[in-house]
Amino acid sequence: FIYKNTETRIYLNWLGGPLMLAAFLTTIGFVVWVMSDYVNQWNQVTKVMAAEHTECSPNYANYPNCMSNDGFGGTCFRANEYVDPPVLVFEANCEYTCVHVYDDCANGFVLWSGPILMSLSMIFLGSFCTFLRTEGTNETEIFNFGKIWLFVLCILWASASLAGTAAGVTTSLATLTLASLVGSAVFMTASFSKEHQENSTKAVIDRLREKYSNSLDYLRGAFIVTCLPFIAVYFLLSMVNQFFRKTGFNPIAQPSKEDDSDHASLLTVKGKKQMNRMKSWDSVRVITIAIYWGIFYMGMQVVVAQLTVVFLSWLIDATADFGLVAVSGILCGVGVAMFLLPPVPGVPVYLTLGIVLAAQGYETLGWMGSISYSTAVGLVLKLFSSAMQQKAIGEQLSHKVKVRQFVSINSTLMKSMRIVLGEKGLSIPKVAILIGGPDWPTSVLCGIMRLDLFQIIVGTMPIVFLIFPTCLTGALMFMSSLETDNGNPVYPWAGSVTTVTASLTAMVQFGSMLVAAYYLEQTATRRSEEAKALGDDEEVKAADEKDEHMNKCYKDVTQWGIVPMFWKGVLLLSMASIIASCYLVQFFSELCFVQHSLTDSIEDNLGGNVANMFLPVGWVSVGLFTGSIVLLGLFSRWGKKKAKQLANSDSSDPLVDAEDPGIFC
Repeated sequence: FIYKNTETRIYLNWLGGPLMLAAFLTTIGFVVWVMSDYVNQWNQVTKVMAAEHTECSPNYANYPNCMSNDGFGGTCFRANEYVDPPVLVFEANCEYTCVHVYDDCANGFVLWSGPILMSLSMIFLGSFCTFLRTEGTNETEIFNFGKIWLFVLCILWASASLAGTAAGVTTSLATLTLASLVGSAVFMTASFSKEHQENSTKAVIDRLREKYSNSLDYLRGAFIVTCLPFIAVYFLLSMVNQFFRKTGFNPIAQPSKEDDSDHASLLTVKGKKQMNRMKSWDSVRVITIAIYWGIFYMGMQVVVAQLTVVFLSWLIDATADFGLVAVSGILCGVGVAMFLLPPVPGVPVYLTLGIVLAAQGYETLGWMGSISYSTAVGLVLKLFSSAMQQKAIGEQLSHKVKVRQFVSINSTLMKSMRIVLGEKGLSIPKVAILIGGPDWPTSVLCGIMRLDLFQIIVGTMPIVFLIFPTCLTGALMFMSSLETDNGNPVYPWAGSVTTVTASLTAMVQFGSMLVAAYYLEQTATRRSEEAKALGDDEEVKAADEKDEHMNKCYKDVTQWGIVPMFWKGVLLLSMASIIASCYLVQFFSELCFVQHSLTDSIEDNLGGNVANMFLPVGWVSVGLFTGSIVLLGLFSRWGKKKAKQLANSDSSDPLVDAEDPGIFC
């Protein structure tokens, strides 16, 4: 009752400090609790205990020989909790790999890591409440909230990079982020009155159209590929709502006065306005961009998060019997080759270094010595690869006008990036871009912009703060896999610490990405005159002007109202396929892929065949993904052919008189 007369918005502003304090105390309490007792740690023994206590069903489909012979249908091993510390007891002829029957049991890990997840949520929401304190208009605060949604892309890259840790971090991180975003949306909605919401929303939309009119279709495409099923449900509920209003079945739900203007409308007034707004979009362009977003997502989640991990696990297994020097040479060669592949991030390479070099060097160098050695190798590997990407790829491509045109060298974003990266020495914006940006694209762009190599190498040096926790995580993964003769872990605490260090690695990576995005936006806004002073690439400018007519012709021939029904079906089927593929991989990952970590053996976990990683639903998602690409290619080929015909014709008449009626017409 003390704050009953306080505005909700002001009250929320006060929550930043208490939430941060609660997060700090929760984290400290969790660490003390974990270190106080063996059974409070997360390792192979406590994992089995948690699975048994939560009555999780073991996965005998992939491990058919792990069922007990006692006739009760249990596993051939159990956790003996009556000794201190608890140990695993195996029956005769029961292999130690049978503990993997519980790999899909995530309930225990979620319960164990709950305090850490809650702490991260409180930090997220505390930061959100803190920026609400900034002075400014409601419009400014909504734009600040919009920047939080950069977490989505950062989480995508970070979770794909950390795939293979088998620490449960990737799934928990993604789930935590989505929950926090929903929570922050509720906070934002609660902090404004209805009048403020309407006025601020209109101001934001007007500003977006004015400042980012050329990029809005990319946001619309992302919105479609992620939310189309929910959009369909929303409009369906709008139709149901309108039906009950018009029929009078529910006397409370009366039509609004605005409904009188259109008795035939199937949607509510609000639903109709939103439908009309979507109809005004360039439907073909938005759908095409949505498909490209889906292709990008599938590439990250399948190529990076799955196949890269399988290859590196094979490499770890293949070099197990080699000496430290030989393994270091092999990993450097393979690491450079992987860095030269555009979609491969650096984190899986650093994890592999931490696992393999720690395994080969801990007996001679000790654990800290081997971790430091793997960190040094990782740093040298990163710097050498960055130099190759910049000089051998980027600078060679910089001579090609089409390449410079493709990366939009004349755009404000690229000019802002050139200003920040061109500064001498170290600065937060420069370091954030070089560390947080995707490895291959960032280095190659530096070469295309012909930046000074030495200054880029200097700015990249702080990446050691990402390499060290990643190599430490890899070493801890190896330590947690070591077992005694009776199948119990040699270092039972290693599994718990692996989760913490993997979380730290993720925070460093996507934290630097957020900082990079923030400073690029700040540079584009506050140093716009300096960016304009850089001047345009005249060759690219001429190429853009030359392509402008062809692009206009393509837009004309692909207006939704005149596209033949057959080609509409092709494009829509491509969009539906990629959305279905993304949803299967995101929400039913356990039905798509066999869980495989860097420390797993392909022979034991996948039966010696990489294709066994894909379960039936996984093959369906890959088929949908491939089909979507083929269908999009067919539509694009048809559209370019028609555009070329229009460009070569003498007719200057418009193809249609009315605006594009949109996909929902």
